[in-house]
Amino acid sequence: MRRIIASPLTLIAALLSGLAVAAPAYNAVQVAPRSVFLILPRAQPEPTVSLRAVRRASGNWVLWIDTTDFQFTTICVAEAGAVPVGHAHVIRNGIKITSAYHPVVDLGPLPPGEHRISATLRGQDHRALLGQGGLLQGEITIRVPRRL
Repeated sequence: MRRIIASPLTLIAALLSGLAVAAPAYNAVQVAPRSVFLILPRAQPEPTVSLRAVRRASGNWVLWIDTTDFQFTTICVAEAGAVPVGHAHVIRNGIKITSAYHPVVDLGPLPPGEHRISATLRGQDHRALLGQGGLLQGEITIRVPRRL
């Protein structure tokens, strides 16, 4: 009887090549990973998101997250059903600045310049809500002049 002894590098290469073959088949299904997204059923009205921002006399900016067919809540759960209930993640210039459990958010004072603000709807378990067209989100650009 002849034994075949493989080096650790050979074993790693074989393992990685197996993953490379399996990965395209898994991704070809084009199903969003369950751990990241919460896909809303087609039968439900799809929520919409639009944003408004106003500078108050105090210098703080206030963001309104206007939605249809979505309910804000402060209640979080370990695993949410596919319902349009939850909160929004508010992002400024690519960085998450807060979770919004209500549709009105105080952004505080903003420095001069352009600020891209987006709000993405999330389920009660923090997964991003997906509709037929992708993420349910709104975006606005706030331009703060050098002198107000």
